[in-house]
This record gives sequence, structure tokens and C-alpha cells, in this order.
Amino acid sequence: MIPKTYDVVIIGGGPAGCATAIALHNLGITKVLVAEGCDYSRIRIGESIPPNTRGLFSRLGLWQAFAAKNHQRCLGSYSSWGSNNLGFNDFLFNPRGHGWHLDRLAFDRFLADEVKSRGISLLCKSRFRQLSCDRKQYPINITLDVDKAGAKQELRCRFIVDASGRPAKVARCMGASVKTQDNLVCVAGYFHQKQLATDLLLRHMTLLEAVESGWWYSAHLPGERIIIAFASDGEIIRDMQLKQPASWCQALKQTRHLSAALTPGIMPSRLYHWAAPSALLNPPAGAGWLAVGDAASCYDPISSQGIYKALHTGLEAAPAIAAWLNGDSRELELYRQNVAETFIRYLEQRAYFYQLEQRWPAADFWRKRQLNLSPYRGEVVTPAM
Repeated sequence: MIPKTYDVVIIGGGPAGCATAIALHNLGITKVLVAEGCDYSRIRIGESIPPNTRGLFSRLGLWQAFAAKNHQRCLGSYSSWGSNNLGFNDFLFNPRGHGWHLDRLAFDRFLADEVKSRGISLLCKSRFRQLSCDRKQYPINITLDVDKAGAKQELRCRFIVDASGRPAKVARCMGASVKTQDNLVCVAGYFHQKQLATDLLLRHMTLLEAVESGWWYSAHLPGERIIIAFASDGEIIRDMQLKQPASWCQALKQTRHLSAALTPGIMPSRLYHWAAPSALLNPPAGAGWLAVGDAASCYDPISSQGIYKALHTGLEAAPAIAAWLNGDSRELELYRQNVAETFIRYLEQRAYFYQLEQRWPAADFWRKRQLNLSPYRGEVVTPAM
């Protein structure tokens, strides 16, 4: 089989990969393929995005289309952090308006449809297998698995984008490594709106509540559902058996504010858990490739920056790729530097935020995060292009 050729191949069709493809199209680069491992049918955890995400949608040319989807409005947040009292931060006077509780499945499908509507090739159920490089006109040779029977698709391209998320599969093939600064684990359950003792507290707001062993978070989701998640160290979750519904619910009952919003005696049918690291790809770009979204850097979920970062890195990546295709590597070097500097600023903000909580200075969870305040443990490698 003769490999198909593209200027750019993007591995991963989530928000970061789709944003990169759309931003490239806006720059006139249309010989692009997005390879996505799923078919946009798997249920995804909902997320809240801040009001300033509107600016990113506008830069991508997606604002009107996104607004028409009528995602649930997020009017602000409650938090009990550093105090037993419940603080309130609303978006009422934010010049950018309100935020949104995303229906992630619908949102990811929306971005994929926008990619296809622009004539960009989108190949679903295609998983990255391997790559190799040579000195041909299209120097990067990519192998994808396209079905469970072992069928493969061979591609060649001039530039490859890693939008594969935390695994960063492409970047690792290019010799990059992931430097992890912290590694939270989240355990979450879903509740129906009818299971709330009051819907005023959670319906249009997010809620963040710190406890001795970590912190709790809740947000409204489509279908009148509420997600409630607990974040802590893996050791604490193991020792407290918080992957077991009974133990998790018992811990939830001990919260001061969140438990008050729930009807007594309810329990989720099952729990979901996932790793939530703070990590930086080192380096996040190199000759003929770069990473976007969580493949480039992962943030603590307390920052609520996952989707915003995915769209932003896609927008920033496009001009760097365009310059590289035209023989100029300076924009790629600048992109790499910006990803690293943004990550360091994030760590500084995260350290400041965790430092605000002083109610349990001897607790392992808080002591670990308040002693580990160095901006970045590790040097960002910047090999010559």
C-alpha cells in the first residue's frame, strides 16, 4: 500500500487536536489529517470552562457555533478553602459573561464536526502504533492500527502533532520524557438532580471544599446530573479505601457544606477514578513535531484549565507549524519556550493557592504540597532544531 501524504498529521482528535487542525485551516494549511482513537461515542467526564474561553472560540472562528449549542451556564463558584466559611465568586460582573458546564461528549463531537466541515480529513478508530523518520520529502512515516483485526494504515507527513493526551505517545517516540511534579488521584461519583436536598447550591455553580485529607469538587452536568469528585494522594485514597462506594460516601458525609446539599442515604451506583498529575513534557517540541494539550503539559484539576489549555495550545501551535513548513524554526522554538514558561507560572499559582489552606498543617496531604513549593524540579531541554 502506498502511504497517503499530508503536510501535517495530528494524533488525537480531542479538543487540543481539533483546535490545532482548525487553527491550521485558518492559516491556509489544509493538507491535514486528524487521527482519533475513538468514534466520539464514549461518555466523558463533564468540565466547567471559564468566561474567557469565549476569546479562544472567537480566535478559532467557532464562537457563534459554540453559543448555539446552549451548554449549561456556569455562574461562578462556591469554595471553602482556608476557612470553614463558604466563599462565593460569581461571574455576574465579569465583562466576558458567564462560564459553561460542558457536555463533554457533545462538545467533542461538535469540534470534530467543525473539523470535517472544513474539509479536513478525520480518521476515527485509528490508534497510533509507531513512527520512523528519513530524509524524503515527507520524512515522517506513521503506522496506525485501524481495526481490531490488525489492519494498518501507513501515512507520511512533513510535521506531526502529538495530541494524544497524558500518554504523549508521539513525543516519547521522539525522545521526549514527562517530568511529573505532583500526582493527584480523583475518585468521582454521579448523582441525579432529584437526589439533592437543595438544587440552589449546585445547579449553576461549582463547589470546592477542602478537607484534612484532600479536597472535594462538584459541578452540574447535562441530563440533570451532578458529579462529585474527591482529589487526594493515591496512598491516602488506598488507606481510606475511597474507591469503595461505602467508604467514599462516608467520607463525603463528613464534609461541612457539600454533604448539606445531598439527600441523606444516597449512594452512587459506581465510582470512577483517574490520575490527575501536574506534569510537563520535556521538551514539548522538536524538529518536525510538537505536543499540544495534555500531551504538552498537565495541570492540577483545581485550576479548571484543561479545556482552555487545549484550545490555547492548539491556537499557539498553528503558526509555529506553518513557519516550520516554510523553513523557519524560530516560531517552533518560541512555542517550546512558551509552553515551559506557562507551566512554571501555573506551578507558582498552584503553590500560592495550596498555601492559602492552613487549617491542617500536620496532615500529610497539605504538608506535602506546602513544603514542595519550588517552581519546577527539572531543566527544560532545548536541543537544536
